[in-house]
Amino acid sequence: MARTRWHPPPESLFNAANRVVRPLLRSRLHPLVSRRLMLLTYDGAKTGRTYAIPLASYRGAPDEVWAFGARTGWMSNFRNGRTVRLLLRRRDLRAEATAVEDREQVARLLEELVQRKGPGAVRDPFVGFPRDRHPTHEEALAAADRVRIARFHLSTKPWIQGRSSRSRSALGRPATTRS
Repeated sequence: MARTRWHPPPESLFNAANRVVRPLLRSRLHPLVSRRLMLLTYDGAKTGRTYAIPLASYRGAPDEVWAFGARTGWMSNFRNGRTVRLLLRRRDLRAEATAVEDREQVARLLEELVQRKGPGAVRDPFVGFPRDRHPTHEEALAAADRVRIARFHLSTKPWIQGRSSRSRSALGRPATTRS
């Protein structure tokens, strides 16, 4: 069987989509996109700037949410763990974020997610899993070469008391939106 080389979607596509999705996730129209997407807000480790990024979300456990990143800069902020804000179905939640970067561990977690949710559950374009069957271990390892997993352990404390329609950093500054 001939293998085709995987090509990531263009970054400009994600930038354009983020400009539309970010306000939708904060609005009353959030049900259109919030079943699969969440808004991650965090302060950059090096810059201190606050970023708000829409991400596909996957429930790893009742108190844990996962997101995939394709070796992008935002994932490196969570190597040593850090507190972040998640807007999940229009609920502001505090979470502890940790990056999973070990290839074997990423592959194992991807396989575990497909076992629990079924083929086709992982629709992230960077993962590239088949939708009609369970991936082989080799396919999971190939996906682990392309992606990392951010694990968000949800806190019982809300990020901000009540609902907030604007992203704010831990310091109370408005968030810098990043395309």
